[in-house]
Amino acid sequence: MQSFFFIRHEGKYVKVDFQHILYIEARKNYTRLVMEDRPTALVLVTLKQWEKLLPSDQFCRVHRGYIISIEKIVAFDNKYAYLPGERISIGEQYRNALPMTVTILANEASRKDVLSELEL
Repeated sequence: MQSFFFIRHEGKYVKVDFQHILYIEARKNYTRLVMEDRPTALVLVTLKQWEKLLPSDQFCRVHRGYIISIEKIVAFDNKYAYLPGERISIGEQYRNALPMTVTILANEASRKDVLSELEL
């Protein structure tokens, strides 16, 4: 599978590498493609179509209106995914999508657990 695609922009076909995409946002019949290295582009492609095109190990749908790059995630909780300079809402029906997609090594230990370990 190719790691890029082309979009039509100002009369030319412009190459977009998957690794440069921050997120994709639904905008009525269009989607807004937000990238690190170039201006935002409006593309006549639905989020459902993006889901089929983008590799599922690199992108995750977190809201009915957003697909985000997993690689660009700085942090996330139950309500938001934090990307460089952006905070993307996580929809209720997509709450489990991100934790199921990424590797999480350890949970925070509670203060009680830490104290009981120190006593041993």
